[in-house]
Amino acid sequence: MSLVQHFGKPDLFITMTCNPDWVEIKENLLQGQLPQDRPDLVTRVFRAKLQDLKDQIFKKRIFGPFVTHVFVVEFKKRGLPHIHLLLILEQGYKMTSPDDYDKFIAAKLLDKEEFPILYDLVVKHMMHGPCGKNHPANSYMKDG
Repeated sequence: MSLVQHFGKPDLFITMTCNPDWVEIKENLLQGQLPQDRPDLVTRVFRAKLQDLKDQIFKKRIFGPFVTHVFVVEFKKRGLPHIHLLLILEQGYKMTSPDDYDKFIAAKLLDKEEFPILYDLVVKHMMHGPCGKNHPANSYMKDG
């Protein structure tokens, strides 16, 4: 709250959750192991990917110059690490219109022919539908 009192409200609220299907995790599991059997591996891979995200935001400044930030790492119910990051941008770089937000956020599927890899990733990881026993084929439905 002291950051908000001093710098103003945050401009971006970013979350990142470890994906147990990341290749770096799957490739290093022994036969029969699940990601929850290797919290050391899961945490190391998450930390490396978090460092890359931080480099993109803080060194490459993909959202522009910022005045301050704060983030917290927590562990979700199945033990997967997860972060919440608040970013306060410098004046002149704040997002104030829908066009500003559209530079960074898209709420539509990319063209499958032009961007096949990105299309497949969005469909696999970000598309949600009804769940439960009536929809056993959904990607997040495992073992009932």
